[in-house]
Amino acid sequence: SSGINAEYGDALDNRKAAFECMYTVLQNCIDRVNIFQFLDHIEIGLKDVPDIKMLTYLMVLRLIQINPNAVVLKLDNILEPLRDTFNSKLKDICPIGQEVEKVNELKRSAMRTVIGMSKIPEIEKHPSFVEFMKKIRFYKETDNLFKQELQASDSEEMVWEN
Repeated sequence: SSGINAEYGDALDNRKAAFECMYTVLQNCIDRVNIFQFLDHIEIGLKDVPDIKMLTYLMVLRLIQINPNAVVLKLDNILEPLRDTFNSKLKDICPIGQEVEKVNELKRSAMRTVIGMSKIPEIEKHPSFVEFMKKIRFYKETDNLFKQELQASDSEEMVWEN
C-alpha cells in the first residue's frame, strides 16, 4: 500500500538523514566546507518539519560559536523562519495527532537559538535583530519563554530589555 504517506515518509527520512550528516560535518570538519553554501541548506531546514527545524537550530547555535559573522550575514534569512515558528499555532506546525509538547519543544529550541544569537558581539547594531527582540519581549508568551530559556542558559551576557 504505497501511497502519498509512504513517499512522504521516505522523503522525510532522507531529509532527516541529510541534515544529520550536515550536523556531523559541522561538528567535525566545517573548515573544509563553504560556509555560505552550508548556510543556504540550513535556511531550507529552518522551514521544514519540526524535527528538522530543531536539528537546524542546533546547527545555527554551533555556527554562532564557530563563525558568528557568517550567521550575521544571513541574519534576516534566519530570523524569518524563527519568527514564523513563534507566530505559528498548533495546527500549523503539527499534523493532527501530534501533541502540544512537540510544539512547545520546537518553540523552546527556537528561543535557545535566539538567545544564542543575542550573544553575538555587536548584534545590537543590526536593526532587524533589535526589532525582532522587541517583538519577542513585547508578547507575554514569547517574553516568558525568553526569560525561562535565558535562566536555563544561565547567562550573565547582555540581556535584551523590553
